[in-house]
Amino acid sequence: MLYLKTITLLFFLPLLGCTSTPHAWQGQAGSKRIFIELQTTPEGINRAFLSLPEQWVNNAEADSLIFSDKDILAIVERDGIQFEGTFHSGKDSIRAKVTTYGKTREFNLGKVDSLQPLYFPQNPRPPYPYRSEDITYTSCDSIQVAGTLTVPRGKGPFPAAIIVSGTGKQDRDGTFSGHKPFFRVADELTRRGFIVLRTDDRGTGQTNGMYEMATTKDFARDAQAGIDYLKTRPETDKEHIGVIGHSEGGQVAFILGAESPDVSFVVSLAGVGVDGLQILELQNKAILETTPGITSAQVGQFMDLFNTLFQMVHSVPLEQPLERPLRAAFDNWISRQDKATLEAVNLTGGREESFFSRYLYQAQSRWYREMVQYNPADYIPRITCPVLALYGDRDIMVPSDENLASIKKLLDEGGNTRYKIVELPGLNHMFQRCVTGTREEIPDLEDVFSEEALQILGDWLETNK
Repeated sequence: MLYLKTITLLFFLPLLGCTSTPHAWQGQAGSKRIFIELQTTPEGINRAFLSLPEQWVNNAEADSLIFSDKDILAIVERDGIQFEGTFHSGKDSIRAKVTTYGKTREFNLGKVDSLQPLYFPQNPRPPYPYRSEDITYTSCDSIQVAGTLTVPRGKGPFPAAIIVSGTGKQDRDGTFSGHKPFFRVADELTRRGFIVLRTDDRGTGQTNGMYEMATTKDFARDAQAGIDYLKTRPETDKEHIGVIGHSEGGQVAFILGAESPDVSFVVSLAGVGVDGLQILELQNKAILETTPGITSAQVGQFMDLFNTLFQMVHSVPLEQPLERPLRAAFDNWISRQDKATLEAVNLTGGREESFFSRYLYQAQSRWYREMVQYNPADYIPRITCPVLALYGDRDIMVPSDENLASIKKLLDEGGNTRYKIVELPGLNHMFQRCVTGTREEIPDLEDVFSEEALQILGDWLETNK
């Protein structure tokens, strides 16, 4: 389809003139950036180009451009973008409403020379009062783990910690939508006198291997290899090395806290403290309950199906094939439902086959099958070193009430009295101040990692080093 360009000029802007020199402004709302460039060609033709990197719009030329000394309106028809702004401070800034795909966001734009990266005030920025070094070490399965080691200034030796990420391929900074939470944690702790090692997951960044073929126990072996590396460093106080694990990384921290004599403290940041079956039920129920448009009746119907499948996966020994018994359990559940229930869970018209295929693909993985079998009672009661467990009360991925209660119970059973458990109000799974706690909200929140959580973490580590 061809679009006719209509460029209407109410007044020539003094900043444009008859020159090919571009003038550009950039703004950010949450994790979304807007970049607009205005230029006038030597022939006197005025043009505007819009980029929205997080929405995969790059340097799209406006089909319609109207501007004056005060206002600007630029429209890119094929991408459904409308930029409506007002100039301020001698045109050094623009306040704009930007509509894309029917959704409008407000931006404050400042003048820039070129497109700038996403900015969040909490992300660390140089200069740093410590030394930072890129390192590699060898783990099992010929894995070359790459990461960053931050070392305080001074002679040392210093207490040390390794940060272990949660589920999903993550780089050493835990980067998501411009947020770098692991970098923020490492920065805070190194300023407090701790060596901190953070690494790229398997198959991510500069670490080799296939993440999809690994299990939680493999990640624990990678973390132990990181501890072994820390022990080779002359700056490290080898009697004070700990594990800080987020989400699934919390499981790794519990495993190593129980099984590695090298671990002197364990920190669980929203770490899984219940068994595999229960965390699947808690996660899926919380996600369904916070999904717009799903009724409480539908939540119950979905969970009846999900629990049927989860329990079947759990009952089949790891060495046995899963497809046939899982198929039988699924077909049996379908046969017992009435038409209204099947329609409520969207399993009619052939969609049931698509659903089953997707779930089977996930459930057959070694990681999933071992995860379902995970039991924290195998590890947490055996931890004798200090333990800190931090959770947000709006976490829907690892709901705090049940996980904290389980961790406390298991630590008490093992006779460990050197622990601290904290539930932080208003924080989600990523330790951000939030409104709903949903996954959709996470990228646009300004928090990188709660300052309150960092304070508690840093103070506790200083007390227990």
